[in-house]
Amino acid sequence: MARFTHTVDAKGRVFVPARLRDSLGGTLIVTLSLDDGYLSAYTPEQFHEIRAQIAQLSGTDPAVRRLKRAIIGEAMPCDFDKQGRISVSDELWSHIQVKAGEEVCFIDMFDKLEICSKSFYELQKGEEGSLADIDLSRFDVRGL
Repeated sequence: MARFTHTVDAKGRVFVPARLRDSLGGTLIVTLSLDDGYLSAYTPEQFHEIRAQIAQLSGTDPAVRRLKRAIIGEAMPCDFDKQGRISVSDELWSHIQVKAGEEVCFIDMFDKLEICSKSFYELQKGEEGSLADIDLSRFDVRGL
């Protein structure tokens, strides 16, 4: 299973699933996602690589500056506490419309974690319909 659900506490902390923590080290870099309704969480090494790639882009391009502000400017390091929780800022929780006491989903995407509210996940899942409706012929994925 690659999706886990946990509740955000009054201090903005949330448990990172134990099955994921072991491979993540002691810190996650949490930032905005390219997709509305989601946050992305990376290991420091993964985020350093993304940051280096973005740094190579032209700073004179308005889209690049916007990308830097959204991804790098909003990023915050979140250290695991002794219980395996991370503390995420109110600003980031607000971006995905999550308040204390609400459940969030952690979705393991292998190269990052995606975080969204459980209600958003369920709504989006219902709206997306079946995978059978998607033309997957442009992807070369065998065995599905």
